[in-house]
Amino acid sequence: MNILGLLFLRPLLSIRFRPPPLSLLLLFCSCAGSRHFHPIPAEGPPSAPNYLELKSAASVATLHFPAGTYSLYAEDDVGYYYRAPRKIAEHSAGAPIWHDGGIYVNKRHPLLLRGYVFWAGKLTHIGDLSGTRHELHN
Repeated sequence: MNILGLLFLRPLLSIRFRPPPLSLLLLFCSCAGSRHFHPIPAEGPPSAPNYLELKSAASVATLHFPAGTYSLYAEDDVGYYYRAPRKIAEHSAGAPIWHDGGIYVNKRHPLLLRGYVFWAGKLTHIGDLSGTRHELHN
């Protein structure tokens, strides 16, 4: 290869591909639009614990779920939604972006945990938090 070819390729070879964090999250997301999502009345369903205690903070990609007590908020055909004690932080370049969200627990398999956040008014399930120490209680 001649010197002009090397001079032309050098800038291209030094470029690193770094996908934006949001695109990574979208790979792990699914929407809950067809699962009959509805808030739970104050008395709650008889079979669901009222609280989920997350023993330590957990994260999925750039989203950080705080440790603490999550309150039963809603349900769908497949599971229960527990609202976070504080907003979920999305860390990106610059200041964090704050989202409403929490932890989703599967009804048939209560050890399966997923995060959820509201993005642009849409409920979005995020990642797998099953390995996070937690406790369900009333």
